[in-house]
Amino acid sequence: MHWRALHYFDTVARCRSLREAAARLHIAPTAISRQIDLLEHQLGAPLLERGPGGIRLTSAGELLAVQARRTLRDLERVQEQIGDLKGLRTGRVSLRVAEGVVAGLLAPVLAELNERHPRLRFDIQIASAGGIVEALRSGDADIGLTFFMPRHDDIQPLASGRLEHHAVMAPGHPLAEAGELILAELAEHPLALPDEHYGVRQALDAAARERGVTLTPTFHAASLETQKALAMAGAALLILPPMAVARECRDGQLVSVPLAPGELPPTRLDLCVHRHRPRSFASEACLGLLASALQDLG
Repeated sequence: MHWRALHYFDTVARCRSLREAAARLHIAPTAISRQIDLLEHQLGAPLLERGPGGIRLTSAGELLAVQARRTLRDLERVQEQIGDLKGLRTGRVSLRVAEGVVAGLLAPVLAELNERHPRLRFDIQIASAGGIVEALRSGDADIGLTFFMPRHDDIQPLASGRLEHHAVMAPGHPLAEAGELILAELAEHPLALPDEHYGVRQALDAAARERGVTLTPTFHAASLETQKALAMAGAALLILPPMAVARECRDGQLVSVPLAPGELPPTRLDLCVHRHRPRSFASEACLGLLASALQDLG
């Protein structure tokens, strides 16, 4: 099976549009159609269905899309490893991370890594812990960085750090002048929190139950930017690590107030990889700096 045909099909499967795929690949749609016709002939099954609403993958197409993504990423890793043998120090690192660590932890690490190795490339996407596990297993991600990563036999935690969470609010909020806060006080005000699928929310609810407190968010919002916008508008309190709102606090848009000792245990931040997948120079370099940054957190 020709890799070009597989690459074209993978692009169509991601875009669900021949025209958009052609634009991304900088080729004519007819060139893509010819390659997909070749695949369908080789496999003896239709891969796409074209209708008024656009392109839909058939059952055979869905199976091939999953395998194509893994095969192409594995080929890319082989190319990176060959480059490593030549001492080229090139390659791509695919990261899936929790949004709350991007500004305070991930961005400084990647900036330093880019300065040391300017030929490396990075693919960064925000995901929940469950999404990170899926991406590591499928090969879509080389590295995962998230709060409270569930333990799995095939997912290897390489390093962990601990973060304290604070109450975050607008400067004019009634609790903004407090020296420290307890969960019972937060429960009396509108809250914006991620839903129960997130490990941080699960830990927060468990701590609240221990204190006989029920946290009922007014807003369920997984997006950090949405949470911050609600807080800056005075609509809600947030519970976040200070690094997630450092810029807004420095600019006077938000205030971060510590929780009283023992109110909420420190949040575990885990750096993970797939246990059985070889790692390139690019991945190892990124992992080394991230592990050092986590150790600095304590």
